[in-house]
Amino acid sequence: MDMLHSINANISHGLVIELTVFDADQAQLSECAVQWLTEGVRELTGSDVLGAVGPYRISSKGFARFPAMSPRSGSNRWGCVTAAPQDSFEVRYNPYTQDVLPWLRQVVDDRAESVSVTSGVFTQDGEIGNPDVSVSAVFDEELPEYVKLVVHLDERELLDPESAPAVQDGLLRSVRWACDRYDVVFGHVSYRHAVGETELERFLRGYDGDPTTNTPRWRSHLRGYSWLMVIPAEIADVLGGADALRSSGAFHSVAVLPNGAVLLQATPSFREYHGAAVANVHRVVRDVLISGEFRSTASMPPGLPPTHMVVLPD
Repeated sequence: MDMLHSINANISHGLVIELTVFDADQAQLSECAVQWLTEGVRELTGSDVLGAVGPYRISSKGFARFPAMSPRSGSNRWGCVTAAPQDSFEVRYNPYTQDVLPWLRQVVDDRAESVSVTSGVFTQDGEIGNPDVSVSAVFDEELPEYVKLVVHLDERELLDPESAPAVQDGLLRSVRWACDRYDVVFGHVSYRHAVGETELERFLRGYDGDPTTNTPRWRSHLRGYSWLMVIPAEIADVLGGADALRSSGAFHSVAVLPNGAVLLQATPSFREYHGAAVANVHRVVRDVLISGEFRSTASMPPGLPPTHMVVLPD
C-alpha cells in the first residue's frame, strides 16, 4: 500500500526539523543563531534570499505589525524577521534585508524567545503570498547554554513526489551546514507541537515529556527518534559507535560529525518512514530513550497529527 501518512485531499500537518546546539559561550550562541537565520537560509534554499528582498525601511525598535511590502524592481520576493521577546506579547517585525542585520543581532543578543525568518514570492496581484521559507532560532531562559535551530515546513512538501527531492536536498544541506560548524548535540524531525516536543515526548505524561526538562539530559538520553536525527557522541558510543549503527540495518545513512555526534537518516525519503522503518530505529535506540508513562491515544480528537512516527505500547 502506498503510504501518504496523514495526507489526503484536505489534511496535512506541520513538520519541524530541530537541531539543539550546546555552547557555554553566550557570544558563540548568538553568532550561531544569526548565522542560521542568514547563511543557514541560503543553504536551505540554495539562493540568496536575504539579498533578494527589498530594499525596505528598517525600524531600530522593530515594527509592531507585519511590515507592508510590495514587489520591487528586480525582485518578486518578500521576507520578514519576527522577534518574540521573553515574557512579552509585544512581537516585533522588520523586513528581511541586508539592512536588518544589526537589529537581528540585537534581538538575538537580547535573547528573544524566538527569532524567525519567513519569506516567499508575491502573488500575481502583488500581495504577500504563502511562505516557502520558514526558519527559527529558539531560546529558553531556563536553558541558557542552548539554542534550537528550526526549519518549519508542511509535510506535503516531503510527501509529494514532485516537490520532495528538492525540499529534502535543501534540508540535508542546511542540517549538514549547521552540524559541521556548531556543537549539535541532538536533532529530530517531528510534527509541530505547541512546546516543541518530539514525537516521543508528545505521548509521555507530565515532566517526562517536557522538552525543557529533557534537553540537558542529552549526554545520557535521547528525547526521541525520527527519520532524520542527530545523536551525541556519548550515546553513539553506548550504542556501539558508527559501525554498529551502520550494521544494525535500521539506517540508510550514518555520518560521523566533527563533534563526534552521528547524523542518522533512516530511509532514503521521508515518505518511506513508516511501519517497519520506525520499528527498526526504535529497536536500535530504545535503551537510551527517555521514559515515562504513556498517554492513552484512545480518545485523541480528530485533526491531530498521526501517531505513525513513534512506537506506542500495546
